[in-house]
Amino acid sequence: MTEVQKVQPAFRSERIVPRRRARIGWYPGADYQIIQAQAVLSLLFGVLSILCFLTVYVFWIPLAGLGFGWVARKEIAKAPKERLGLGMAKTGMLLSLVFGITGCTWVMYWFLAAAPPGYKLITFAELQPNPDEPKLIPQFARDLEGKKVFVWGYMIPGEKQYGITDFVMVGQVSHCQFCQAQLLPTQMIEVHLTHGIKLDYTTKKIGVGGVFTCSPDALKQQFGGIVYRIEADVVR
Repeated sequence: MTEVQKVQPAFRSERIVPRRRARIGWYPGADYQIIQAQAVLSLLFGVLSILCFLTVYVFWIPLAGLGFGWVARKEIAKAPKERLGLGMAKTGMLLSLVFGITGCTWVMYWFLAAAPPGYKLITFAELQPNPDEPKLIPQFARDLEGKKVFVWGYMIPGEKQYGITDFVMVGQVSHCQFCQAQLLPTQMIEVHLTHGIKLDYTTKKIGVGGVFTCSPDALKQQFGGIVYRIEADVVR
């Protein structure tokens, strides 16, 4: 009898190739490559560092990205063949550094450049009275009497649309369209343009700067009035 020989396909290897697995975190075994958890966190915080372009109060995000990246690189250096994530750590640190520095610098620049030199930048929120004493002008506003200030806001539309020299400014754009009758006296600023400055009505946010005055008696009037006034000589 002829012995039947079993022929294996040429493309199939008899050698068993061990498979290597990757897991995030620490796993005590030679068959695994570890993705360093701090590297993943560094990359995550690096991406989130873009929020620094909105406010400086999230400065801790790029700091966390740099910290996790530094720890990840240190741990990976101890066992580079068993631990993965060096590229993620480097990328996370780079994003944290770039977004953190440029974002915070951008916000600070626009805050400082928001008011011309010699003018104090103020907001409508700072001019509001204490809820417990709504009939009293806040001390912050009283201290601004006769000083040059700069504030950003929106024009309330009036009868005149072009060549405007006097108008009322509010802090929120919604007030201009629907809520004008419900505004408090401290939520409006009467603006008088000086030095021949004239404006055309716009729905865009504008900034005005000039001498600030307040009239506390307006709060005592039965039908209210406008408490604050600016003799503006600067418009942006």
